[in-house]
Amino acid sequence: MTVVVFDVDDTLYDQFVPFELAMTHSFQDKPWIKDMDLSNLYLLFRHHSDEMFPATVSGELSLEDMRVYRIQKALKDLGFEATDRKCQLFQDRYFYEQNRITVHPEMVDLLLILKERRILTGILTNGPTDHQQLKLDQLNVSTWIDSNTHHISESIGYSKPDAKAFQVVANSYPESTEFLYIGDSYDNDVIGAKNAGWQVIWLNKYNKKLTQEMVKPDVEVTSYKDLAVNVLDLLQEE
Repeated sequence: MTVVVFDVDDTLYDQFVPFELAMTHSFQDKPWIKDMDLSNLYLLFRHHSDEMFPATVSGELSLEDMRVYRIQKALKDLGFEATDRKCQLFQDRYFYEQNRITVHPEMVDLLLILKERRILTGILTNGPTDHQQLKLDQLNVSTWIDSNTHHISESIGYSKPDAKAFQVVANSYPESTEFLYIGDSYDNDVIGAKNAGWQVIWLNKYNKKLTQEMVKPDVEVTSYKDLAVNVLDLLQEE
């Protein structure tokens, strides 16, 4: 038996959409916003978010300060300055837009197929419990994935890429169970899943290049449209 476990942010839904909407709204008074490559800014934003997340878990940095820092630092990397106040306004708008997110249509198709075939599924996501649960509720994830199988890092006490986070999920199933993880983050999802002994499909939407010595996913796809066929192919190989 194989259980298919999903990441949430930038996997079940496209996180760039609320980011883009929040940026264009919050910085509409800045001349540079019209010509800025927001996809590049977004990648920097995600990098600094992942970079500082362990500090929020340990208590070295408050979640509020980290959220200001990640956008402020991403902008600075591109040569732009933004005040703490402006970055907080962005965060407020970003939170608003995240409360309007929907599951990506092609991900819905995959979830429906898995449910129809009675393939067990689950969630493993990093973040504060309340914040991630709001996203899961907004996405109506329990329509396809039983809420008892939703695992949020703050609640379980471990964060990806720590293999212990994956082990918490595995402990809910018989020892012989195998796992397939689907996620977009190379550092958190690919490395974490492989270190835990899981198969992993990497949703590499931004075409990150791997060097020869880097840990490889079992399957790499660059778009949602290629996801379902690869998931089903791996499941058929059992």
